[in-house]
Amino acid sequence: MTSLFVVYDSRCGICTQLKAWLSRQSAYVALHFVAMGSEEASARFPMLRPVSEELVVVADTGEAWIGDRAWIICLWALREYRSWAQKLSTPSMMPLARQAFLVLSSHRFALSRLLGLRSEEDIRRYLTETVIPPCQIQP
Repeated sequence: MTSLFVVYDSRCGICTQLKAWLSRQSAYVALHFVAMGSEEASARFPMLRPVSEELVVVADTGEAWIGDRAWIICLWALREYRSWAQKLSTPSMMPLARQAFLVLSSHRFALSRLLGLRSEEDIRRYLTETVIPPCQIQP
């Protein structure tokens, strides 16, 4: 395995921030980010329907992980967090990791609003709706 495709929700502020955080980390395995429901996601992963609200990670080998296991495989790919992934995937810690991910995932939109985290979709919409007065346009 040399790369992982992280299919994330670009409508979610927390997901957008976690994508940015993951992309800044030193990794053993290359991480490629694909917005859920995008043309790229549909072309690359036709088996995934935009109906899924879960984080999905697909390896270049064809293996796939969903939800809490997808998050753990993301941690496993990172140099500084592989040991965390190993700890969280133990039989004693996996139920805790699953519960924590479930709580965060099911409240991610509310938490994003509470924390003031803007999603890629919010930023894109804001930028396309912003009108620049003619006198401020630079040639």
